[in-house]
Amino acid sequence: MLELKNVSKSFGDNTVLDDVDLQVREGETTVILGPSGSGKSTLLRVMDLLEVPESGSLRINEDGVEFGSTLSDSRIRSIRKHSAMVFQGYNLFPNQSVLKNVSLPPVLNGKLSAAEAESRARELLGKVGLGDRLNEYPDNLSGGQQQRVAIARVLAIAPDYLLFDEPTSALDPELEAEVIKVLVDLAEEKRSLVVVTHNIQFAKKVADRVLFLDNGSIGFDGSPDEFFASSNERIRRYLTTFEVA
Repeated sequence: MLELKNVSKSFGDNTVLDDVDLQVREGETTVILGPSGSGKSTLLRVMDLLEVPESGSLRINEDGVEFGSTLSDSRIRSIRKHSAMVFQGYNLFPNQSVLKNVSLPPVLNGKLSAAEAESRARELLGKVGLGDRLNEYPDNLSGGQQQRVAIARVLAIAPDYLLFDEPTSALDPELEAEVIKVLVDLAEEKRSLVVVTHNIQFAKKVADRVLFLDNGSIGFDGSPDEFFASSNERIRRYLTTFEVA
């Protein structure tokens, strides 16, 4: 289980997360929805310690940290070994082939030998539909293909939790559909996914659980059916912006 307790995070005078409590269960797809500026991406980044709150705590399985003081590199590594993030900007190595982009991380972190990592990378790239693009470089791929390489890369290090920050927001509808298909497949495999998205249809189709953030607080935590049928005025107003109310 991934657990946040009493987490608060500010940037200057702007409180982005306000005393957030959250438990993310294994084997579920948790989708985080909410208006722009509500704290969604910050909450996700806290889970991987890309942002460090002023107060609260984070625990993933047997490892945990208390916020409020400087975290040692060893404590940060102990948390990050459990999770991996896919960004909307792909963050691939431009000077490395698709195969190397996926095979290098598990070698660098000591999880696999070079031979094991290459075999695993070939398998994963086939899984995301890119088995025929192994020797291409990222600049020769579409945005949807690059994002699928990024997903294969995080799968290669076998994290307990896969974190996705707006993974389709930079893509046109056709390329978005390519990435959504991969996410749906991962959800059906009962991977532990946490997805920040504005894609309401994805949330309806795939989520086991929906979190709704508003002004740095969790305004809803429950099933998709409960969320989309909610009579809460703030939720209805949010959904109206997608014309699904």
